[in-house]
Parts: sequence; structure tokens; C-alpha cells
Amino acid sequence: MDQDKLNSQVIAGLPVALFVVDDTYRIIEFNPAAEKITGMKRQEVLGKSCSEILSSNLCEHHCPLRESVTTGQPCLGREAIIQTRTGKKIPIILFGQTVAASDSKSDGKTDRKMLYFIGIFWDATETKEHAAYKRNLLSLFTHDLKAPVMITGGFVNRLLEGKAGALNKKQISYLRIVQKELKRQEEYIQSFLHASRIESGQIELELQPCELDTLLQDIITGFKVQAALKGIDIALEIPHDLGETLLDKVHFSRVISNLLDNAIKYSQSETLVQVLGRMTEKHFLFEVRDQGPGISLQNQTHIFDHYYRPARHCCEQGCEQVTGTGLGLAAVKAIVEAHAGSVWLRSIPGKGCSFFVALPR
Repeated sequence: MDQDKLNSQVIAGLPVALFVVDDTYRIIEFNPAAEKITGMKRQEVLGKSCSEILSSNLCEHHCPLRESVTTGQPCLGREAIIQTRTGKKIPIILFGQTVAASDSKSDGKTDRKMLYFIGIFWDATETKEHAAYKRNLLSLFTHDLKAPVMITGGFVNRLLEGKAGALNKKQISYLRIVQKELKRQEEYIQSFLHASRIESGQIELELQPCELDTLLQDIITGFKVQAALKGIDIALEIPHDLGETLLDKVHFSRVISNLLDNAIKYSQSETLVQVLGRMTEKHFLFEVRDQGPGISLQNQTHIFDHYYRPARHCCEQGCEQVTGTGLGLAAVKAIVEAHAGSVWLRSIPGKGCSFFVALPR
């Protein structure tokens, strides 16, 4: 069996959708699984732009193909929404890799020239439905935990108030510890319920006109002290007339605050954290960029998942334990998507990290 025939049989037999684009981002391969998901035949898509065929929500601002070309890193587990022939929008999970050739220039530098991009994806509808079921189950379970925690806290308070008789110092000390831990547990429960409600659409956003430059200035001012403790400077770079849009000021402040808090937390001392903003024809784009250790490719795949967070981050001074619930970025994603926006990241391990937020104008 010749090599070309073997390759075509392997591609045709793959249980996942596969597409290949050339250096002009036009489709040169489209296997049967891709035909089945999109409802489009191979012959009708060959030679056409991948953005025209897939109509992904990632195409306009954070195309994973172009990102892979720029960074030289593979695209791992990227979530996207594509449109089928009938106009139906379905969620997919995308993996891909750029194949490039190195071109040595006369000045000694080397450029990477894209030859083609190989992408595979699958319909994530069932995965999303299963994840939603698990979230709802966890939400119900967490809600049920709330009552006994509050009841226990109430009895502890009554004991500390002397309602059951006088207490000695050791008893009071122990009860204070119990009270503190119950308070911490209550905060965890509230945090999870809040994030879960946002993601499931149970919290209505209170949209109102908001001056974005003023909002960003206020948030950054609030973080100056925290950043100064590590010798970190925060720079805001936005157009003078960034303008206003409709958003929930409280929830969106939480988005930027969470990204800033993470940038400061994971950055080394004496570095810079930047907050950048700009406008496109249809969107406001925000970026929070740090000079920390970056995020590994493995962690990038799951970074917006509930409860997921790297156990440690490392810098020149060694490894440091980073505390948190793993709910912050999940809440960021949920809030942004509730505003009909999108959030994503770019990071090369060892070279910092950038989180991007796009909101419709």
C-alpha cells in the first residue's frame, strides 16, 4: 500500500473531525467526521477559508491557528462555538498544531514560516450537558450544606454569649476557633453558589452605562497597595476616549479585580503588571499582562474549570504555595460570557501570561 493511500485511509477512519489548512488559512483536507459534524461535504469546503466554513466565535479576535503560528505552541483543548450548514451553533473542543519551516535570514535571525495547520475537534454538546448536570448536582449539595453550617454557627454564638452558662478561657478559645472555621466554610459555600448561579444564568445582570476608563482607573487604584508590597508596578494603557458600554459594574469589576489579583499573586517581585484596553469595530478588548512564570500547556487546558488551579508556581527564589479555591477564573469566564463576551489566555511558560476579555460594544 502506498503512503498516500495509507494516509487517506487513516484520515478517513479517524473517529474525530480533522481539518488541515495551508499558509493562507484555506482548507486542504476535511475528513468524514468533520463532514458529519458540520453537515458540509469535503469537496465544497476545499479551498475555502476555515473562518468562512466553521464560523467560530474565536475567529475574529483570538484565532487559535494564528496564535499557534505566532507562539509555536500547540492549541490544546480550546473551547469554541461553530456553526453548521443549517445554522445550528454547537460547542466543540479543538486541538491543533502548526507545521512550520525555519527560514534563516541574512542578519542571523530565524523566521518561522507556516506550511499548514492540522486541527482536530469533536462535538462537545454531550460533554457540556454532562458538566452542567454535575454542576447542578454540586450546587444542590452545596446549598444543602449551607443550612447546617449556619445552624451550627448560631449555637456557637449563643454559647459565646453565655446563653448556656459561664465558659472558661480554654472553652472560649476553642469556640472562637470553631466560629472562625465555620465562617470560612460559609464563605466557600457562598463563593461556589455565586459562581454556579452566574454560569447557569440564574443571576440577572444589572446592565447600566459605564465609563470604562474611569472604572479601570478605580480598580487599579485599589490594587496599588497590594502590588507595592511585592514591589510590583501596575500600568494602565488605554485610549483617552475608550468610551462606555452597558455592563454590570459590580460583576465586571470582579472580572478585572480577579485577573489583577492573580497577576500580582503569581508575579515575581520588582516586575510590571499591565492593563491594556482598546476598541475594535465590534468589541472592547482588555488585556491583563504579567511577567510571571507563565502557565504550562497542561494547565492552560483546564485553567477556567471549577476548582482547578496549579498547586504551586515557581520563580528564581524557589516554589511558593499559592492559596485559593480555584473558583476565581471560573467565575470570570461565567461573568464575561453572561455579558455575551469571551475570555481567553496566551502564555509561554517562563515568559509571563496574558488574559484577554472581549465585550461587545
